[in-house]
Amino acid sequence: MRPAEIDDIAAFISAGYDDDIFFEWVVPSAERRHSVVKSYYAKYLSAKGAFVYIAEENGTTVGAACWLPHDVDPTLYDKIDAATGEFAPNFRAVADASHANEPLAIAFTQLLGFVVDKMQRGRGIGTALLAAHLNEMDAKGEATYLEASTPFHGGGVYGKLGYKIYSDVMRFSPTAILWPLFREAGAL
Repeated sequence: MRPAEIDDIAAFISAGYDDDIFFEWVVPSAERRHSVVKSYYAKYLSAKGAFVYIAEENGTTVGAACWLPHDVDPTLYDKIDAATGEFAPNFRAVADASHANEPLAIAFTQLLGFVVDKMQRGRGIGTALLAAHLNEMDAKGEATYLEASTPFHGGGVYGKLGYKIYSDVMRFSPTAILWPLFREAGAL
């Protein structure tokens, strides 16, 4: 990705999380949420090994899924701390909880951001974005992991694609909750 693409994709992903209850806890300031979350995703998108699947319609981005091989950039969290400023403690709390809950002793790629434009949902765009990567991971025999900010009850797009609850739900507040989900290669 070129720097301009990183900025545009980070802005798209951030806009998709503007009213996400989890990110409302991470960045309580509604006025600053978009720019801080955009900076957060820009650091992930700039990390070594990061890649994104984009869905476009008529030249407009309608979906994005950002992936990163696990722990390929040991300086990433310090860069995120610098980019998120006063909200860095919340982002770091999430990173620390994530590391405590994620799979050990197994290679995996993590889904870090996944957004489909609200007006385009229900058309299979999200499933297609995720399936494209999962097919590649299945061919390599590599597992994937994610932390969903929406409740997971075994269904939805994640359940259909073979994800299962991996460890305890991470609770940061009564409303800021992440569901750790893991998918073995070839889970379908």
